[in-house]
Amino acid sequence: MNFIKKWYTYQKERFPILIFVIYVLSIVIGIFGFVNFYTPKREPEINYIIIIPMTIVTFLQFLMVRIVDEFKDYKEDCKYRPYRPVPRGLIKLKELKILFIICALLQIIITLVATKNRIISIIYLLIMWIFFAIMSKGFFIKKILEKHLLLEVLLDEIMMPLMVIYISSFIEIGINKNTWKILLLSYIISWIVEIARKIRTKEQEEKGVKTYTAMFGIPKAITILSIIETLLAIVQYTILGTNYIVPIILTYAIINIINILFVIKKNKTFAKMVEICANIYIILVYLSMLLMI
Repeated sequence: MNFIKKWYTYQKERFPILIFVIYVLSIVIGIFGFVNFYTPKREPEINYIIIIPMTIVTFLQFLMVRIVDEFKDYKEDCKYRPYRPVPRGLIKLKELKILFIICALLQIIITLVATKNRIISIIYLLIMWIFFAIMSKGFFIKKILEKHLLLEVLLDEIMMPLMVIYISSFIEIGINKNTWKILLLSYIISWIVEIARKIRTKEQEEKGVKTYTAMFGIPKAITILSIIETLLAIVQYTILGTNYIVPIILTYAIINIINILFVIKKNKTFAKMVEICANIYIILVYLSMLLMI
């Protein structure tokens, strides 16, 4: 298989670029809208061009997370999921290591070129990387986390607020009294992403694959997801205010109707719909931050 074809196959199976670009762009737009609304305007016009480097470094970080997961899961994948690209030999770990280094270097270069306060932005980047490195080691309590899936998510998803602080520095350095809102919003959303992608029917469960439905059962797993989606709706309302309460409630209601239908039907179609609708929901929430400017 030639170079382009094998990497195309890899991204198709493990890191679909188009989907991640849409997701990353929604995150960046959300941060862009929020930060521009809550920070004093130093420029007469809003710099929309900065969205481009913000999107690139965010995309690179998600790719780096995927690469590290390939290393973390390699032994388990070889044992339980040999059909994946790395265990079956399509892509070698050495190739992923080189790609990881390229991503990191690009992040540094873009940060130095595109940010106004380069030193602070690089510090934020390094803090995010340090946490990322600790996270990749299972916070040195890997055996405990393997038994407590929710604790693992609780710690892992701190990565997202740290990323938000770093990305925000492309627009404005510093944290104000309202920053907690976008940090909490991003933290809750990362929980939803993580849980929704691990919702399965009983027939879909695979040996060696940790899912919330396998661990808690479908009703309890969906209850956890719905509670977190409720928190997201509350935080979104806190940010946008009463002017947008109707679309907030309507979107939230539709999402939870899908969740309930999956609990009732317990079939593959609704399992997939839970994941798709959750992802559409979080994209809409991020994009709604643009309403602020």
